[in-house]
Order: sequence, then structure tokens, then C-alpha cells
Amino acid sequence: MTFEHTQSRQSLASVIVCSLNGERVLPVCLASLLASDYAAFEVIVVDNGSTDSTAALVRSDFPAVRLVQSGRNLGFAGGNNLGIAAARGEIIILLNDDTEAPPGWLAAVTGPFARDGRIGAVGCKLLYPDRRTIQHAGTRLRPNANTDHLRYGEEDRGQWDRPGEQPYVTGAALALRRAALEQVGLLDPAFYPIYFEEVDLQTRLARAGWKIWYEPAAWLVHFESQSQGVASPRFVYRYTRNRLRYLALHGFPEGAWRGLREEARFLRHMRRQGRLAPMLRAYAAGALHGFAWRLDRRARRTVPVLPGRC
Repeated sequence: MTFEHTQSRQSLASVIVCSLNGERVLPVCLASLLASDYAAFEVIVVDNGSTDSTAALVRSDFPAVRLVQSGRNLGFAGGNNLGIAAARGEIIILLNDDTEAPPGWLAAVTGPFARDGRIGAVGCKLLYPDRRTIQHAGTRLRPNANTDHLRYGEEDRGQWDRPGEQPYVTGAALALRRAALEQVGLLDPAFYPIYFEEVDLQTRLARAGWKIWYEPAAWLVHFESQSQGVASPRFVYRYTRNRLRYLALHGFPEGAWRGLREEARFLRHMRRQGRLAPMLRAYAAGALHGFAWRLDRRARRTVPVLPGRC
């Protein structure tokens, strides 16, 4: 079902919530979206191979939401691409299932697209459940392509409420212009299962001339645990492997010399933290797959194009 007023000038927005075993968090997310004051939007849930009651929950409690089932876990990129294939909007929004959006969020996150035709992606200010602590208010891409959320952990007093261009914005709540996706393609499913797919997409957008925009008026709550960090070996391995794939595709953001120096510093830090072993495993994976990744850089065969509208 699409919520829209026929006289509205607002572009149709398709909100895609890709969920893997999300029955616990989905009700808050979907209820908040359906309470939006935006005039024209649809909500699509991609059940990305869940083994819980995610699909049954959506069917029974949220009949206005469109349900797409993947049948297996396609990863963040593959699951969201499935939702994009079903989307009808001029604006396509990828949203984590563990979020809660205020009624004005959709209008705020779509607004920049109407104001500037060269904006291809818009990101939000993300707050933790206390609604005072910042999780994301801009980003930084380090010389070795490590990613940082700026202002992370600070109290939100409105001090970071200036919108502007960024190297990328978090994929937890990412709005995209359909025309931009038609030009550069979708998320790359080879960044499986997660990490760096949204950075890769936004790098492609920026190199094609599209702006990446941070819009702090579009704030929402993200229930991700503040204690996750980079503690687990699985996180370190997956993050590092996909970062190396990103580097194979795009090169070091500020040149090889600065990138390698930054990587050496980072390795020393990870050794002191006792997290060197999963990084070395990721390096081994990079050595094994590096040639294929460089071929992908030339052809980008792994990036699906935006299909026709349903």
C-alpha cells in the first residue's frame, strides 16, 4: 500500500527495511514509519532469510507494509537490492530495522533532494535511545579507508546541526535518488555479508558527480548497542576484508604513501589491542582474492543495475 495524497508535490519515497530475524525490533520501526506526516511513501520489508517470525509479524500486524522474502540471507547489499527492485519511489531509503523515526523524519531526509538536483545521497543524524547521545553526525574516511562516525558519543546540544557534504554517510539510514542509482548501479553484493557496501556505493556516486549530503534535521533513534565496538574477531575480519576489497576497487583515499603509513599505525594499534590475528586472516583473504577484486574494478561486473519499476 502507498500512503499518498493525489495533490501532493512530494516525491514518492520508498522506505526499505531489510531485516534478518528482526521480529523483536521491527514493530517499533514500522509503527514509527507508518505514523509519518509525509504525504507519499511506501514501506517495504525485506525478510532476508529470517528463521524467526519476521514474515508472519509483518503480514499480521502491518498489512499496509509490502513484504518481500529472499529465501536466504543475501547480506546487507543483496537484501537491500531486492527491496530496491520492488521499489516504486523516486527516492529510495535504506533503513535499519532497529531504528525509530519521528513523524517529520521522512520530510526532512527527502527535502535536500528537492532543493539540490545534484544531491545523490542523504544521511541522517543518529542518536542513541536516550535521544541525547550522538552515534552519527557526519563521517571521516581515513587515508587507509578506515571509517569514522564523527561526534560519536558526544551529547547532542545542536552543535553539529549544520548540513553539508560528506565523503559518505552511514548506511543505517541512507536516502538515495533513483536517477543516481540508475547511473552508477546498486549496492555491490560482493561486500558480503556486511561492511563497506554503502561506502563503495557513495564513492561511485561522488565520482559520477553526485553530492553526498548530511542532513541533521533528519534525526532518528538507532537502538544499536553502544558497546559493540571492534571487539570481536569476526567483526575485525569482516570489516578488514571488505575494507581491503574497497581499496582494491578505489585505491587509497589520499594516495598510497599516506594510506600505507596510516595502515602501519593501525596495525600497531591492533596488535596492542590483541586483535592482530583476525586482521592477518583478512590480509590473507585479500591476497587470495586481490586479482579478482582488481578485475571487478575494471568491469564492476558484480554491481547490478537498477531494474525497471514494478
